[in-house]
Formats: sequence, structure tokens, C-alpha cells
Amino acid sequence: MTTLTRTPRPPAATSPWFPLPQRRLATRAVVVVAALAGWQLAVQSGLLPSSSIPTATQSLSALASMTTTPEFWMTLGQTAVGWVAGLALCVVLAVPVGLLIGTSGFLTRSTRLMIDFLRTIPAVALTPVLLLILGSTMEMKVLLVVFGACWPLLTSTVDGVHNVDPVAADTVRSLRLSRFDRMTQLVLPSALPFVVTGLRTSAAIALMLTTAAEYLGSAPGLGKSLGIAQQAGGVDVMFAWLMVAGLLGVALNVVFLHLERRVIPWSPANRETVK
Repeated sequence: MTTLTRTPRPPAATSPWFPLPQRRLATRAVVVVAALAGWQLAVQSGLLPSSSIPTATQSLSALASMTTTPEFWMTLGQTAVGWVAGLALCVVLAVPVGLLIGTSGFLTRSTRLMIDFLRTIPAVALTPVLLLILGSTMEMKVLLVVFGACWPLLTSTVDGVHNVDPVAADTVRSLRLSRFDRMTQLVLPSALPFVVTGLRTSAAIALMLTTAAEYLGSAPGLGKSLGIAQQAGGVDVMFAWLMVAGLLGVALNVVFLHLERRVIPWSPANRETVK
């Protein structure tokens, strides 16, 4: 009697000269260069008005000149301080409150309407009120960030608590663990992927609100410098600051994705490398 054996399929051929991470990086670089080239050609051909939109080379040249001045790094530092302070307060307030609401059915039902009402209010609409009370200060900027950026983190934390496995909850309950042990050994590990995702969303919103507070409220930072360039008619400098804001957003997203893979490697989203 003969035994049939299945010949293993050979692995897919890969180029030793271009590993997968390098190919992904090269693809993204090509897309960026193509976008800049399209921007350059659209302005030079007259498709976009050159009086209000500079070319890509003009904006990049203005950005390169700005990075050599100490005022540029001071401006970035002022924006970073407001962003960090606002996001830190969001974590301190939203995570404990979300855990408290999520573990109580009564609080979940009674606070749902109020949370839905407050999170739909545009945070930038509070800028005139905060300006009257606090003026163009760091406190005004931080409070605006806290009000607008805490809601995604709060709701994600509540959803994470509700996502606890019922079988695991019954097992922990049968072991008669204390409330603190249940929170630290079951609820927090189960809710952590939701909390981290909410934190990444809140971080992006916090950066946008920080820049908006600086632009609308004349608080020191990137947004104020952008407004000054706009009033002075320096469109190349204004677009350079816009590019800085976009690069900050990309950098924050990359950093938070890296931290998410390190902190919660058991999350389903992190079990495979994102293509």
C-alpha cells in the first residue's frame, strides 16, 4: 500500500534586492513625489491661481528657510506644549470616567444623552467664550483641546468595558475576586485596545484643535504664525506652515501606531502587519 504525500508548495519568490518594507516605503515616496509634481504643474500651467497658491518648490523653499531659524522651533515647541498638556488632561479625565461609566449600567444609561449632546458641539465654537474668560493664553488653548478631544477617548473606553468577554467575566466572578482585581486583571486588559484606538483618534483631534485655537484665538504657536503669514500675504510661508501641520499629523500617527503594536500585540489589528 502506497502512501500519498503532498509536496509542499514552495514559498513565494521575493526579490533579495527589494525587501517588502523597502518596497512599501518606495511606493509611498513615489506617491508623495507625484503629488508634489502635480501641484507644481497645476500652478505653473494656470490651472490653479498663482496669486493665491504658490508652487510646491516655493513652499518647500520657504519651509527649508524657516527650519534654520530659532523662531520656527520655538513655534513648534509652543504648539507641542499645548498639544501634550491637552491630551494628557484628556487621558486623566476620560479614561477613569469611561471605566466608571462602563462598569455601571445605570451610569451608562443616564449619561448617554448628555455625552451625545456635548460631543456634537463644535469645540471651535467655544473659542470666543474662552477668549473672553482667559484671553489668548495657553490655558485657553488647553481647555479647548480638552473639550473637543476627550469624547473619542471617553466613548472608546466605555465601549471597551462593554466588550469584556461574558465567559471571562463569569469566571472572574466565580473566583470572588475583589473589585480592584477584576478591574486590573479583566476589564483593563480587555478595554485597552479600545482605549489605545481612542487615544490615537483623540491625539489627532487635539493637534487640529491646538492649531485652530492658535489661529482663531491668536495663542502663540503654529496656527498664529500661519495667520500672520496669511495677513502679510506670504502665501509661500502660509503653505509651508500648512505642510508642517500635515507632517506633524503623519508623525503622530506613525508614533501611535508603533506604540499600539508594542503595548497591545494581542489585539486582532496587530496580529498581522498592516499592508
